[in-house]
Amino acid sequence: VDSAGRESTAVADVVVGADGIHSTVRPTVVTEAPPRFSGLCAYRCLVPADAAPSLMVRPSQTIWLGPGRHFVHYPVSRGRLVNVVAVVPAGDWRIESWTTDGRLEDLAREFETWDPRLGELIAAAPETKRWAMYDRSPLDRWTDGRVTLLGDAAHAMLPFLGQGACQAIEDAVVLAGCLRDATPQTAAEALLRYEEIRKPRASQVQLGSRGREVVNHLPDGPEQRRRDEGFAKGDPLRQNAWLYGHEVEAEPVH
Repeated sequence: VDSAGRESTAVADVVVGADGIHSTVRPTVVTEAPPRFSGLCAYRCLVPADAAPSLMVRPSQTIWLGPGRHFVHYPVSRGRLVNVVAVVPAGDWRIESWTTDGRLEDLAREFETWDPRLGELIAAAPETKRWAMYDRSPLDRWTDGRVTLLGDAAHAMLPFLGQGACQAIEDAVVLAGCLRDATPQTAAEALLRYEEIRKPRASQVQLGSRGREVVNHLPDGPEQRRRDEGFAKGDPLRQNAWLYGHEVEAEPVH
């Protein structure tokens, strides 16, 4: 059904539901269930770099952790902008949308006792969006016949490992490989092979993205100090090589 309410049909050898956490294709594959609300929301801003404190325009990602919330910023658009993602308790906010406006004064209030440079960065933002954060549990299956799922339709996850889009790209690479030599007669087999390869890894990342906010949002105290000591001694890229160093093109698709 298009935006004008007109219905149409199409015939295809394969259907790939790559239509997000609220997928309309997914109920044809599995029994539908509501997404899980995390209790959190994210404020998102793009701040002109020339209006941001100097710390915020360094070519690196910076994460500020504190009781009940955290704040992430890094340069984008070849350093012309600073991307801000601030994760806080959602309160009564339940709107899940990348385009719904939030209020900068609400965002500023969440971090008013933090480093004053965060307040300067927020004050330089022209606007903010506010997004309630939901995910889903791993599905029993992704595929039914010649219909399969990809990305958030298959494995909607929280953003705390930075892997939502990455896992969708991995899905696409493997799916393309599985379908490369498929025919209409072998398409269902190819889709099952895709699911067999991708489902275990994507489910691991999906579940690993849960609970990260508990570690990120520890109150000041012994647990927080142990966490920080672990960060100081660790090598995040090496410790998470299974996640960030995965060679998806090496997957055996046949």
